[in-house]
Amino acid sequence: MKKLLLIDPTLLFFFILMINPTFSQSYTPAHPYSEPKLLQDFLCSEVTYPDKALDQGIEGKVVLSFVVGKDGSISQVRVKESAGPELDAEARRLFSLLLWEPAVSFGQPVASEIEFPINFNIKKYNKHCKARGYTTPDYPFYPIDSSNVVFDYPEVDKKPYPIFDEKGMNLASFIAKSIKYPEVAYKQSLSGKVTLQFVVELHGRVSNIKVVEAVGGGCTQEAIRLLQMIRWMPGIKNDTAVRTFMKLDIEFKLAENSDMEMFENNQMNSN
Repeated sequence: MKKLLLIDPTLLFFFILMINPTFSQSYTPAHPYSEPKLLQDFLCSEVTYPDKALDQGIEGKVVLSFVVGKDGSISQVRVKESAGPELDAEARRLFSLLLWEPAVSFGQPVASEIEFPINFNIKKYNKHCKARGYTTPDYPFYPIDSSNVVFDYPEVDKKPYPIFDEKGMNLASFIAKSIKYPEVAYKQSLSGKVTLQFVVELHGRVSNIKVVEAVGGGCTQEAIRLLQMIRWMPGIKNDTAVRTFMKLDIEFKLAENSDMEMFENNQMNSN
């Protein structure tokens, strides 16, 4: 079983994944579904600092060691480096929400051992709470499933759907109203469909964002920005809110008679 250490070389609230340069091109290490920036965004939006640790000013780094199976399953999770029982428990909870791609060696998935660090910093936590607008997320539907199982879209009894404050707003109209055609893509006449796979969490926010189809010139990043703005009603199975896999297509298409002046006006109006 090959082993890869993930190191935290920064002072960021969580971490940046680092790939060991000694691995050859024939080996791709196991990694989360989301790229590091999106992974960090989710963890910062999800974390709830334990009250006891917060009151006592306890900070530190929790390092979890685990095995990613060749099917992406997780096993043998243990705390290799502790920051106290409360922070250890929160680190485990956050980790349990993440999905992983297995390591690949010479084209074949293989099991691998990973170390995953999560840093807890009170000052940065308070900053994130202020930015996200809440300390503890609320849930739009009860009861909620506590198993952390992610169900495929066809498996749920009631499908997730977006929730908007504006009356009459639906997903298509929200995208049409909120999309900002990236300037680079416009100037290069780039168009196409961005397909994103993600999990709708129990509180209606998204996690584990994975780019299935990309479009250059900033279109993929704009599609992700739009997705992260949307709050969802979670999927319902057996009258219980459950985590649900979904896909979303966002089309970037230039009008045939569009010109730069129109583009600039649209950008100004959307700001």
